[in-house]
Amino acid sequence: MPHTMNYPNLQICVLAAGKGKRMRSQLPKVLHQVLGKAMLDHVLHTVEELHPKGIAVVTGHASERVIEHVGPLKNLEWVHQDQQLGTAHAVKQCESVIRDVQDVLIVCGDTPLLRSTTLDQLVKQHRQSNADITVLTAKVSNPKGYGRIVRDEHGGVKSIVEERDTTPEQALLNEVSSGIYCVRFEVLFNILHQIENHNAQSEYYLPDMVPIGLRQGATVSSLLLGDVDEMMGVNDRSQLALAEEGLQQRIIHEWQEQGVTIEQPHTVRIEASVSIGVDSRICAGAQLLGSTHIGDGCVIGAYTVIQNGWIDDEVNILPFSHIDRANVGAKAYIGPFARLRPDAKLDEHVHIGNFVEVKNAVIGRGSKVNHLSYIGDSEVGQDCNIGAGSITCNYDGANKHKTVIGDRVFVGSSTKFIAPVSVGDDATIGADSVVTQTVNAGGLTLSKRGEMQYSPNWKRPVKDL
Repeated sequence: MPHTMNYPNLQICVLAAGKGKRMRSQLPKVLHQVLGKAMLDHVLHTVEELHPKGIAVVTGHASERVIEHVGPLKNLEWVHQDQQLGTAHAVKQCESVIRDVQDVLIVCGDTPLLRSTTLDQLVKQHRQSNADITVLTAKVSNPKGYGRIVRDEHGGVKSIVEERDTTPEQALLNEVSSGIYCVRFEVLFNILHQIENHNAQSEYYLPDMVPIGLRQGATVSSLLLGDVDEMMGVNDRSQLALAEEGLQQRIIHEWQEQGVTIEQPHTVRIEASVSIGVDSRICAGAQLLGSTHIGDGCVIGAYTVIQNGWIDDEVNILPFSHIDRANVGAKAYIGPFARLRPDAKLDEHVHIGNFVEVKNAVIGRGSKVNHLSYIGDSEVGQDCNIGAGSITCNYDGANKHKTVIGDRVFVGSSTKFIAPVSVGDDATIGADSVVTQTVNAGGLTLSKRGEMQYSPNWKRPVKDL
């Protein structure tokens, strides 16, 4: 983060009161997600990087849900707009919470692509030009839906006209307002109180600050936005998809610059809170979701889905695997078609093979569960081999029970552990056994339900090298 982004005399005002009718949703508009984070979360993260004196968030529709979602944040105050009477009316609600600052930066809560570096440039432009009002503008090929920037004969900003109120000539202008402003605190609320609602929507428009301010001798500046996508406001599901696409391209490019190989990037989903180490390779169709961490030198196979998972260094995950809130140790080998469910914890060098499911279980270093098995509510020691089709029967219809398997245990194929049960170190369990009681350390155990046989002097054959 640049050292210059530190504004102790700046107040941020985030407008997040809209219902978002075009979203056709019970969820407040600003809580709709873009790559795993609510739009408002993206905006709050962006403005926090400026280190302002405070952040005021204006809520209205379903404000309780918005406040509950965000939770407590340092220097954040909530302001309620009872009636949604326009953007100027929304900012006016902040008058009671903004004190002793030089400037107020006004941003929208539905602009998830906005960068903190852009806001930094806006504030600097505002202060260097000694302006009272500075607006962030952009030149677009299709200005539909945006307020038009009207300039005077000297090139200065004369007014900002909402599209519904434009003349035919003004409608052809291609410089538009982003809806983002930096305003000197001393003039802000004086101007806001003079704004009227004589327009097509009978709303109090924030852009009316400009002509009112100019009539009173205020100076108005502007900053032209370099990346037009940053000001994209999300008002419907189509725009939500476009915002995701734009942010995804940006995130993928950033990871590529940091040493990550991404195959067929247009097929890959990497959400905003994901972290990836250098020299890792993300294959086509993979999805990295939530707060997933990928270590250095990993391979994430095609169409693998990882959600809130921790993958340590040099892990190889084969295609079509699914990992959800599980931890995988370094140099593990997973899949294909493996499923790691919540609270699965795999140590280093563990092998989990095709059609194996692990849930709420610890598997020790070097152990292997290679084929068609289920390990749930269990502890498996080091250097174990769990044969194909083996199952820990952890659920009796009412309660979950635990299976504990020691170190260097060999489990034959199609073994069933009727939990709660434990197996001692170095034990060998014959194929198709049904384990209903403690298995002693060492030796060979064979069983059918209701009958167990134990041979204490049996020695496991030594594998020829």
